[in-house]
This record gives sequence, structure tokens and C-alpha cells, in this order.
Amino acid sequence: MTTDADIQALAAKFGSIEDRAARLTESISSDPFGVRDRTPRLRTLVETYQGAFQNFQNISRGASVTLDYLEISSLPSARASDGSPKFSDRFEYLALLDKLAINCETALGYLRALASPIPLEDKDRLDSLRQQIGPLEQFNENLFKHITTAIEEYEKGHYLASALSAGKAVVYVLEQLPGKTDEDKANELVKLRLLDEKMKPNFLKGARRARIYFTHDISAIPLPQDALSLVSDACDLSLKLVRVRQS
Repeated sequence: MTTDADIQALAAKFGSIEDRAARLTESISSDPFGVRDRTPRLRTLVETYQGAFQNFQNISRGASVTLDYLEISSLPSARASDGSPKFSDRFEYLALLDKLAINCETALGYLRALASPIPLEDKDRLDSLRQQIGPLEQFNENLFKHITTAIEEYEKGHYLASALSAGKAVVYVLEQLPGKTDEDKANELVKLRLLDEKMKPNFLKGARRARIYFTHDISAIPLPQDALSLVSDACDLSLKLVRVRQS
């Protein structure tokens, strides 16, 4: 029986192979005449990949995803009489390293989705949000950490923790926006063209939801979609605050 620990361990192995393949690629590219010196390292990577490949086959049996079985015997150094690769042979070494990297990334994509307690659609949305909030880190490091924590907790299936962290971020941002009431704040954002007039009801609904989860309603236990909406609101409002401060 395959456990989550087995999946995570295998993913870590593929990740390590991919990382080392990238470094070896950079090394060969910068010193193509030293290919022979890198052959033992490449051989070790391929042999490690072959073991990971077999484990992956057992886990993914019946799935549509496939990996290539890679061997080092096709490399020029393996068949050269003197064992000394020529300068031009680096291209075949780099091609094998590219195949290693591509197959490792394919395996990681499958294993991460398999181990994740959340739907792939939610994971894709969270990945998109994580990219969007990049500018927040320099703007407000603590706010950035709260939203990042909310994303990470959701990815683990910890919806209450995610909602609390996201709700705290939303309440904080609301307090920083101009205006006394949430209605005032929405109107100010509309004036600054940071909020569409038609989206005001959604803005006010998100503000109420954040206050409910973060402040006073002990009976409010978020469903996954509630937590995800709060995380999305936290990201959107925080980016609006950045633009308000810049305007």
C-alpha cells in the first residue's frame, strides 16, 4: 500500500535529481571540454532516476501519465575506445540531461497532485495567486507572510487556519483603506478606478465574511470554497492597497 509519505519521498527524490541535473547542465555548458569528468555524476543521476522510475511505475499504474526509461549506455563515452568524449559530444550529454529534467518535472507534477488533499483546480488557482502577490513582499513583509500562510494552509487542507490567516489580512487591509465604513471604502476604490461599481456587493460581502471568521463568530466554520474565497479576497485587496499607496 502506497502512503502519503511514500509519495512525498519519491517526489523529493525526483526533485533532487532534477536539481542536480540542472547544475550538471550548467557545469557542462560552461566547460564543455570537461565532459569526461562529469560522466560519473551523470551515471549516478541516471541510475538514481531508474530506481525512481520503477517506483513511479508502481504508483501510477493505470494512469495516463508516462515517463521515459533513460539509459546512459547511448552516450559517446560509453562506446568510445579510449573513453574520452570529444568537444561535440557535450550535446548528447546535454540532451540526456534535458530528458532527465523533463521526466522529473512530469513525475513531480503527478506526485504533487496525487499527494495534495485539495483538487487540482484549487491548486492551480492558489499557484496563480502566489505569483500575483509577489510585489507584496517588499511592500509589507508581514502582510505577505499572512497571505502566504493562508495559501499554504489551504494547500494542506487546513481550511479554518487558512480562513483565519486570510481573514486577518483582509481586516488589516480594510483598516488601511481610506473611508470610515466598508461602504465608504468601496466608494473610494471606485473613485480610484480600482473597483468596478458592479463589484461593490462582492467587496462588501467579502469584508463581512472576513470579519465573521476572524473576529467574533465562533460558530463560523469555513467550507473549502469559503476559505478559498477569503484567500482570493486577501490577495486582491492587498494588491489594491499597494496601488492606493502608490496613487
